[in-house]
Amino acid sequence: MPTPLITRTATEARQMPAFSTTPAPPIEATAWNLPDTTVRQLVADSYQRRGYAIVHVPGVAPDAEDLRKLSAALHLGQAFTPPLYAESSHTTASGVSQLTAASGGDHPFQDRAGQNIHCDGTLQPLGQIRTTIMLCVSAAAHGGVSYLVNLVDAYADLRRVDPEAAEQLAHATALRRTSTFASGHSTAGPAFARETVSSWTTRYSRTATDSYHPTAGGEAAMERALAFLDAAAQAGSAFRTEFTLRAGQALVLANDRLGHGRTAFRDDPSAPRLLLRALFTLRPLA
Repeated sequence: MPTPLITRTATEARQMPAFSTTPAPPIEATAWNLPDTTVRQLVADSYQRRGYAIVHVPGVAPDAEDLRKLSAALHLGQAFTPPLYAESSHTTASGVSQLTAASGGDHPFQDRAGQNIHCDGTLQPLGQIRTTIMLCVSAAAHGGVSYLVNLVDAYADLRRVDPEAAEQLAHATALRRTSTFASGHSTAGPAFARETVSSWTTRYSRTATDSYHPTAGGEAAMERALAFLDAAAQAGSAFRTEFTLRAGQALVLANDRLGHGRTAFRDDPSAPRLLLRALFTLRPLA
């Protein structure tokens, strides 16, 4: 029974070849519509090779219109609103959600506690939500560190060292996500699936609303699979990087390749932490 790995094997090509524990340097832009072709290309290349890019536009605090300008510059199309979010107070008509703490909040968006690794829109079919943009309007006074986990390459390693365990995450009812909005509503599906012959896509998440279900006789293999990916998501793993988004920075994330989470935070009451988030079914283009 293999020990969960937190180091990469170096024998095969990586789906995210530029991903490393060192966070990507912010890509500086003069405006949120990314007028410079070179900047747009840098963002698209970083997304493809690392699984994410960080864009920084200095100046006044950004707003939802700036997020729309950024997504338009990257040819991401219209923001996608999951049906269960359509009537939510967290999402505007343009598909932009506000991630900020609130007294008595009823959703993880509104909590100052840490968030465990997850992919966005897990109630949707695997691979539908390809891109997440999170735009920082105001950072926390303390904490709120974002971390990203290279799930697709970690899973590829799991398939090499323990294919029986890996298969437990790929069958049709492996992962069940239960809604925090609609009581009793849930979606079952694989946690990982092939995107092409040499690439994977994922909806893997480890939160209180996620449960994993092995095939008959596969309980021990499922435990090994989850232990492997839990180790890959821990601080110090070669599959994890972390950073703090600052005001005026946007994270453009391959939501079906990398998982994300954050640490707990403490607010400055006069300027609470606020991120704007939108989901997209397309990938960035320069």
